[in-house]
Amino acid sequence: MRIASVGFEPLNLGLQSALTVAYGSYPVLEYALVKIFTDDGLMGLGEASPDPEVTGETQVAVLSALQQAKEILIGQDPFDIEAILSECLLRIPQYPAAIAAIDMALYDLMGQSLKVPVYRLLGGKSRTDIGLYPVIPLDEPAVMAGMCQRFTDMGAQVLKIKLGSDPVSDILRLRAIHNTVGGAVRLRLDINQGWKDAKTALETIRQLADFNIEWIEQPVAAADLDGLTAVTTGTEIPIMADESCHGPEDVLKIACRHAANLINIKLMKCGGISQAAKMLAIAEAAGLPCILGSMGESSIGSAAGLHFVTSRAGILACELIGPLFITNDPAQGFLVDPLTFQATPSEEPGLGVHLI
Repeated sequence: MRIASVGFEPLNLGLQSALTVAYGSYPVLEYALVKIFTDDGLMGLGEASPDPEVTGETQVAVLSALQQAKEILIGQDPFDIEAILSECLLRIPQYPAAIAAIDMALYDLMGQSLKVPVYRLLGGKSRTDIGLYPVIPLDEPAVMAGMCQRFTDMGAQVLKIKLGSDPVSDILRLRAIHNTVGGAVRLRLDINQGWKDAKTALETIRQLADFNIEWIEQPVAAADLDGLTAVTTGTEIPIMADESCHGPEDVLKIACRHAANLINIKLMKCGGISQAAKMLAIAEAAGLPCILGSMGESSIGSAAGLHFVTSRAGILACELIGPLFITNDPAQGFLVDPLTFQATPSEEPGLGVHLI
C-alpha cells in the first residue's frame, strides 16, 4: 500500500453561538480538511484546526503547508508513520495543525488496512467511554450563568469557564455562576492568558476562595514561564499550562521548572497523536497529570483525540465537545450522547468517521 494522492480544502465550521475567549471571538472556525488516498483504494481523513493565538497558524498558512507536504507523502507507505512525520517536523515544523491532520489521516489508513479501530494501534482500550464536560464561552455574567444552569439541569457536575477579559469582570462572572448553580458544581477556569502577569493572576486567585475551583488554566502570557512558575508556587489551586506547552520539549521545560501542576495536550498544538503520546510519556515520568484539550474540531479531529484518550489511562479529562456545537459537521461517526456528554470510541476500522 502506497500513498497515491493527497487532497485538502478549506473547512469552515459554523457554530451554534460564537466561541468567545480572552483573545478573540470566533463565529466560524476556519480549518482544513485532508484526504490521503492509497493505491489500493483507501481514503484517510484528517483535520487541521489552526489558531493564530495558539498554534501560530491561519487557514491560509495551513493549506500552504499541506501543499508543501504533498511531496513528502506521495509514494510513501502509511505504516512508515514515524519516518513520514519526522520529515514533516523537519520540513514544516511551524505548522503543527497541518502535521496533526497528516498524522490522523495516516492512522486512519493504517486502521482501515488492518480492519481495526485506531485505539487498538495505540495500545488498546483503557476505558469503555469518556466523560466530556461543557465549556462556557466568555460573555456577560448573566448569560454565562444561564448557560451553566442549562447544563447543570442536564446533569453536568463539572463546567469549564472561559474567563480573562479583566479580573473584576471575571469575579462578577463567577459570582453570578455560583449564585445560579451553587457551590457543588466543580469549575475549571480557562483564562487563555488573560490575566497577563503573575502579580495580577495571584491577586485575582486570592479572591476565589468562595468558589469550587478544580484548576486554573493558563492565567499568564504563554511566553512567561517565570510568571507561570510564580503563580503555580504561589497558590494551592492547581495551575494548568496550555498555550505555554506545545510539544514534548515544552513539557520537559515546565517539569524541570515546576512551572505548572497539569498539562493540556492538544493534537493541534503538538502535531498529532504521535507527538501527543511523547508529551504524555514525559509528563507521566515527571508526575504531571494531563488532559486532552480541544480546538473545537469536527467529528474527524475529535475522533482522533477520542482514540488517543481511549488508549491512555493516564489522561485525566477530555474536552472533545466540538461536534456538539458545530452546525455543519462534515463527518459522522463521533459517538457522543448530547444529554450525558459520554463519548464512546468507534469500533469501526480506522478513525471510524465518514464524510457526510
